[in-house]
Amino acid sequence: MIVSSSPFTRREFLALRDVAAMLRRRSAWLVLFATAGLGAGAVVYANQPRLYRAEAVMALDARRIQGMPIDQVVTPLPQENPVLRTELDRIGSRVMAQRVLTKLANARVDPFAAAGPYAVPTGDEATTADHPSGPPGNATPPPLPDGAGHPEVAAALREDRLRAGLKVVNDGRSYTIYISYTAEDPDVAARVANSYAQAYLDYQDDVQMEATRRVSDWLSDRLKVLATRLEQAEQGAERYRASSGLLEIDGVTLAAQRLSALNIELMAARAAHATAEARQKTAARLAADSDGLDSFTEVLGSPIIQQLRASQAQFERRLRVLKDTGVAQSAEIPALTAELEAVRQQIAQEVDHILVSLRNEIDAAARRAASLEEELRLAQANYGASDLARVKLEALVREANADRAVYESLLGRSKQIVDQNGLVDPGVRLISEAIAPSRPFGLRLLPALAMGLIAGLASGLGLILILERLDDRVRSRRAIETAADVPVLATIPILPWRLRSRTSGLWGQMPSAGFVEAIASLQWMLRLSPATRRASTFMITSALPREGKTTIALSLARSMATAGRSVVLVDADLHHQGLARMARSRHPETGVARGLDAFLRGDAEIDAILTPDPATPLQIIVGFEPVIDPQVRLGSARMALLIDGLRQRFDVVILDAPPVLTTSDAAQIGSHVDAILFVVRWSSTTCEVVLSALQKLAFCGLDVPALILNRVERRAHRSYEGPRARPRDGGAPRHSASPVGQAESRPAVQAREG
Repeated sequence: MIVSSSPFTRREFLALRDVAAMLRRRSAWLVLFATAGLGAGAVVYANQPRLYRAEAVMALDARRIQGMPIDQVVTPLPQENPVLRTELDRIGSRVMAQRVLTKLANARVDPFAAAGPYAVPTGDEATTADHPSGPPGNATPPPLPDGAGHPEVAAALREDRLRAGLKVVNDGRSYTIYISYTAEDPDVAARVANSYAQAYLDYQDDVQMEATRRVSDWLSDRLKVLATRLEQAEQGAERYRASSGLLEIDGVTLAAQRLSALNIELMAARAAHATAEARQKTAARLAADSDGLDSFTEVLGSPIIQQLRASQAQFERRLRVLKDTGVAQSAEIPALTAELEAVRQQIAQEVDHILVSLRNEIDAAARRAASLEEELRLAQANYGASDLARVKLEALVREANADRAVYESLLGRSKQIVDQNGLVDPGVRLISEAIAPSRPFGLRLLPALAMGLIAGLASGLGLILILERLDDRVRSRRAIETAADVPVLATIPILPWRLRSRTSGLWGQMPSAGFVEAIASLQWMLRLSPATRRASTFMITSALPREGKTTIALSLARSMATAGRSVVLVDADLHHQGLARMARSRHPETGVARGLDAFLRGDAEIDAILTPDPATPLQIIVGFEPVIDPQVRLGSARMALLIDGLRQRFDVVILDAPPVLTTSDAAQIGSHVDAILFVVRWSSTTCEVVLSALQKLAFCGLDVPALILNRVERRAHRSYEGPRARPRDGGAPRHSASPVGQAESRPAVQAREG
């Protein structure tokens, strides 16, 4: 047989129906804790101090008052959550508490009028540390802590007491700040909350005003220094400019102006030289033709050549007229021809003069360009020699300009700050002032009772869960079947006390009685179950004493005997022989029964030790004398002989064996029987004990085919049984084909060796 070595490491899933059943079983604990919770809530409500809470509401405002388009000295508070948390801490700080105490003292408001020696002194009392204000009337003030008479210690204590009643929160969704204060007087609570709000607003104003003053003073000092430095820088630059000859006209030095003029003249000279050369080349090309120079620009533009051309045209026209009229021998023709030739020679001479003039013009332009180049070279040399002085001058000028820019910037900022002096925007708005509350602050009766009830129910439920978790007792048929992998053939109800001493009378009652019906059902289950239908010898045992195995053995034997079968019941528990007393059996002839011990010693045979049951046809073998060595006797051949002889004489042999965990007798007896019936007392025996006993039998090679739950309270047992989810692997316990029903299959752990 394979059993689980850790029974409750795999518990069944708790369904809602299981939880409801568990709560019904443990309802007394729930009622007890709920009642205690209600009482605690009532006590808390009755003993809570009578306090009042007033609340002032403020908000960070992103809008700003801006008289001029200028920047403020102190930047506005950013609309960010870390900034908001910082402001909450600042409101609850000790510095803010000092401001509030000062405001309250000036207004002659004492927030600790009934709080003992830590009250805020007012008037002349504020300067006398030896006379702290005390409680009103003749009430005795609480003793001062060590060092409370010192002014600084007393002030720190007052600040701590004031901060103890303060609560500054934010809802996390907006930039609203809620300042609430709790005090015994509603007016004091409102005054302190409003004082905190006003102190925070004043603090923001003071921060901006102080920052403005400090910046203004710094700017004034800085402007004085910059003005002196700027004046010195500008004077030094002018002195160096004059000494280095770097005077300027319209921002340009004289050397630069001369260099620029020479460049312009040189370009003009080079252009004139190039033009003259181009004209000379054109004239030389045209001179290659006979009349090519006639179209030359200088020739066409010469007034002398034009006059000569006109004379030439006149002579040529007169000669053509004479030739056309036929006067070939006219004396004018030679004269006109000579004059025409003279005019042509003059034209040729004038053209030669023009060409010479072009060559002279080219030479003059070349000399002019060379002269200008020389002057430009000299000017560039002189300008390069002054580069070092010019660079130094530019550095001096830049330094002076930088000083001027800084000076003008700071001067403008200083004027802006002076102009906005007195315009302070704290960036925080007071949305709602605190008013004196009309009702005390604290728990109401119904919420206090509800909280107490909830706490009590939660505590009770937690205790119930712990008890259920730690309760390892066998209460569920399904649970023990799953843990042990052995089916439960029957659940025997608890037998009333008035019937336990006279079980023999039960078999004359109606079969509808619960106990009798359960025993009869067990009898038929043994006859129908595949694991026990062929068995004729049974050993009934349990894990521990007082689990009712003897009662089950006697009742089962009587039930079988009443049903017409020949049955013998053997009291094999040599350590605790209680069957004879329970069955009240006597020998019919002598009146004194001889027990099993006599047969094991060899002093009697089977017929001599059989004792009839006075109530049923059952035969009983009991023992009356103690046995010194029961293990030896039970393991002897006489014991095997006894069981074989009884098997031949009777239909059913039932042996009432000792508990498994107390002795090894059950293992010795179990080796001679056909089936072992294991009795488990419901709600008493733990699952771990049951599995340990089954494991011990498994070590000895003995298989337990069935379990019997004894002394079961039907109503309570039903609360532990209920529908369960089907096993994940679809398995079922061994012998699941029997009528005991299927149970959730659990993986079993093999019995450990040793």
